Amino acid sequence: MQIKPAPTTPPAVVPYGHPDFFDAYGAAWGFKETLINFYAPDGQYTDKASMVVVKGHEMLARFMKVYLQFSPKCTVTFINWIKSDKGFAAEWVWEGTNDGPLRLHGQESPKNGKPWSIPGISICTVNDQGKIQTHADYWDSDALLATWK
Repeated sequence: MQIKPAPTTPPAVVPYGHPDFFDAYGAAWGFKETLINFYAPDGQYTDKASMVVVKGHEMLARFMKVYLQFSPKCTVTFINWIKSDKGFAAEWVWEGTNDGPLRLHGQESPKNGKPWSIPGISICTVNDQGKIQTHADYWDSDALLATWK
């Protein structure tokens, strides 16, 4: 499996509505501090597959530390979206390798470097400053767990 190479430099933080928003926001998932700056200070991220909910920049930073330890060079590519003034729904592909620790549904990542590619969707709201207020991800955790066998 060929996976998309991770960006080596963080993208610019641009507000929702900017023409580069979806490319920049996707690339930001590889850079903890950059990603946090796309969120409102009280913004909330929800991962429906793992039942994780984090609110605020401090908790988002903790989540991103675990996320990037698991797959430091992972990428998120938004491939299709529907926009409104209040937010968006977007289809994406998350790609990376099983490089570090992660516990999901009672199983541990084998840390074997095996690549994976997982499709999903996000439902997001934004505030008046163009920052993410809520972000909910929906993806098939069984597809990732299958790469751990």
